[in-house]
Amino acid sequence: MKINTIILLIAAAIAISTTPASGEELQTGTQWNALTIEEKAILTSLKDKWSELSAEKQSRLQKGAKKWNAMNPEQQKDFKQQFQSWKLITQDKKLFIRKQFERFKSLPQAEKQSLRKSYQSFKNLPTEKQELLLTQYFKKNSD
Repeated sequence: MKINTIILLIAAAIAISTTPASGEELQTGTQWNALTIEEKAILTSLKDKWSELSAEKQSRLQKGAKKWNAMNPEQQKDFKQQFQSWKLITQDKKLFIRKQFERFKSLPQAEKQSLRKSYQSFKNLPTEKQELLLTQYFKKNSD
C-alpha cells in the first residue's frame, strides 16, 4: 500500500467534515422508513440493525449514503479503492490519523486553510517525493 493513500484518506476526511446533525436528530435518530429509497439501497445491509445504532452513527451513515449517491462512477471507484486501503492500515496508524484529524478540527479556520493549501502543493509533487516526505514524517512522529 502506498503511503500517499493515507494522505488521500485524511484529505477526504477533511473535505467531507460537516457540521453536526441537529439536536433532535442526535437525540432521536432517524427511523428506517424516513430514509430515501436511494439511502435505503446503500444502507440495506444495516436495515435489521438500524434501530440499534446510535443516532450519531445513523446520521453519519445517512450523510455518507447521500454523498455516495452524489458521486459519479469514477469517484465511487476511487472511494472504494481508498476504503480498501484504509482497511489494510494497522490500528496504530488509524489511531494516529484520527488524532491528527481531531487536532486539525480544533485549529483556527485560517490555519486550516493554510494546511489545505500546503496539502494541494504536496499533491502536485511527484509520487516519489510524496512518499519520501511521508516516510520522513512518520518516522519523526511515530513515538
